[in-house]
Amino acid sequence: MSAIPNLYLKWRAFRELIGMPLSDAQIGAQIFGEGREGAPKFSKLIYGDYGCSPEIAVELASIINKRLDTSRRGRGLPALDAGLKPGDLTLPLHAFIRRLEAIVETSDADSRDRAQQALLSDLAPAFGQPGSARLVVERFSMTRSMGGFLPSGGDGPIIFEAGKHKGRLAVRGIDRQPAMAYTFLARDPRPLGQHSWDFNWSETLSWLPSPSRPAFVEGELLLMPQAAPINPTPGRFLATSVLLWDETARAALDPRGASADPDALDEAQTSRFLTNLRRLQRRKPEAVTASGAEYEVRV
Repeated sequence: MSAIPNLYLKWRAFRELIGMPLSDAQIGAQIFGEGREGAPKFSKLIYGDYGCSPEIAVELASIINKRLDTSRRGRGLPALDAGLKPGDLTLPLHAFIRRLEAIVETSDADSRDRAQQALLSDLAPAFGQPGSARLVVERFSMTRSMGGFLPSGGDGPIIFEAGKHKGRLAVRGIDRQPAMAYTFLARDPRPLGQHSWDFNWSETLSWLPSPSRPAFVEGELLLMPQAAPINPTPGRFLATSVLLWDETARAALDPRGASADPDALDEAQTSRFLTNLRRLQRRKPEAVTASGAEYEVRV
């Protein structure tokens, strides 16, 4: 009975794309029975703390299919024939969303936009949140390697032109060296008229090898030691930096354990990392600081 660490992202995408009149508590009661245990068990299920047995997968797929069938009928389409299979719950996130759209046979632009925004709010939880620590995006010319850098969010996101600019991420507003940092980028392809699930996961989320131990130089924490050329991947990017102040808290944050070498986290690890981050922020807020910024790339 294995847990599905990214099920909460799939469930949120389903809710935004298709809609679900029942609350999570009501759905928990359907799956686990009436009483006080239904809602917390369902929460543990979607956040990967509770194993998804074959019986539970069958029940959850049935609940989703009933809603998909209602959506189809409401738009004058034939009743659902072949719906979501229990095994589809373990698909990668973007493949799962594409599967939903294929079954329901289209979703409107507003629903797709809501789903995209909801996913980004989960994948970049620090973006737009107030705090003394500020993640900033620095822009440099490829030819001069000097000149202006601005905090993201001033008059709008910094615009990079691939092949013309280099960039670097740094954190300002702190006065001491953290134990380590985790830094990643979530891509929003809506400026291109597309959505994340039109691509594979690896094309929409990328990591600096983490954890890193960035340098604190003249009041600025350099997450990247040098400015680097911008990759020619167009879109809007939301950057997140998570500073860990207490190294002993790493075991509670990093799903790979407290001694993993710096590397990129895969989809399941990233999903679990974000869940761990939210819990660590609640339980031990002094141990971790998260900040976010945005920029755009044009080619």
